[in-house]
Amino acid sequence: MKKSVFARDITGENLDINDLFVVSKKNIFSGKNSAKYMSLELRDKSGTIAGKVWENVEQTDKLFEKNDVVSVRARSKFYQGKPQLTIADIRRVEEEVTLADLRAFFPEGERGIDNLKAEYFKLLADIEDPHIASAFSALAGRSDLLERFFFFPASIGVHHMFMGGLLEHSLSMAYMGRHAADIVGANKDVVIAGCLLHDIGKIDEIEVRGGFKYSDRGRLLGHIALGVILFEDLIKGVKGFPEPIGDMLTHIIVSHHGVEEWGSPKKPMSIEALVVHYLDDLDAKVMGVKEHMKENMADEKWTEFHKVYESRFYKLPER
Repeated sequence: MKKSVFARDITGENLDINDLFVVSKKNIFSGKNSAKYMSLELRDKSGTIAGKVWENVEQTDKLFEKNDVVSVRARSKFYQGKPQLTIADIRRVEEEVTLADLRAFFPEGERGIDNLKAEYFKLLADIEDPHIASAFSALAGRSDLLERFFFFPASIGVHHMFMGGLLEHSLSMAYMGRHAADIVGANKDVVIAGCLLHDIGKIDEIEVRGGFKYSDRGRLLGHIALGVILFEDLIKGVKGFPEPIGDMLTHIIVSHHGVEEWGSPKKPMSIEALVVHYLDDLDAKVMGVKEHMKENMADEKWTEFHKVYESRFYKLPER
């Protein structure tokens, strides 16, 4: 799968575009004379571009879904000073889309996946508990799991919505957790492991099928239940793994959302579980606001209203 034209390259009018994009927004509206048209936002790693389908809207609607990788044939134009595509044909790409392919469509975080991977292995070298270290060695032997952990976003629509986002979120929590454990008197290795493993179920909750989307298994079970299944399967292969540590790390996975209405069947019931829960909430919300600020500033100081966090946010002036 090869992509050659990126959204940032479409800067002129009447350009013939025949390339691949990911559908990040998809809506159908009624225009003049009640005629339907489709409004799209198409993305790749360079940014986004708007697209419109004016004809055969109902038939076209059946050919792809939001978050699909699609093949687009269109002509460029300018509308209100911005480039836009008038789409003649658009349909889902049916061939297999690998994680390597997706690097053309989704940006990486500023820290970069390769740098994050190096940070991950360096952090693991600091874990002193031999059983916890062995659990991560077992994970390292499961390339099918580790590749997804390294490349997947942390979510599809809320925070860390970029390739490597799950790894970056987990590492940021682990760095904060290492310092918090010293301050509050928690077991440092359990906190670090809990931060790295708390969202491990997302590698099964999310799947690559055209683009990133929720799997059927993910919708049915959720990443907390899937995380417990993955973790307990992992430590089965670690000889003599202590039951108390296993139960505590399982509890951290189960309780990291904090309360039942956020999806956790148990509230945090240890110092380590409390640390992981509050760091998860902090890191997710701060990154969610940062990502919102990139494209949703109402003016120089205030963002547009954030539907998930139910607030506008103030951005301090840069020095």
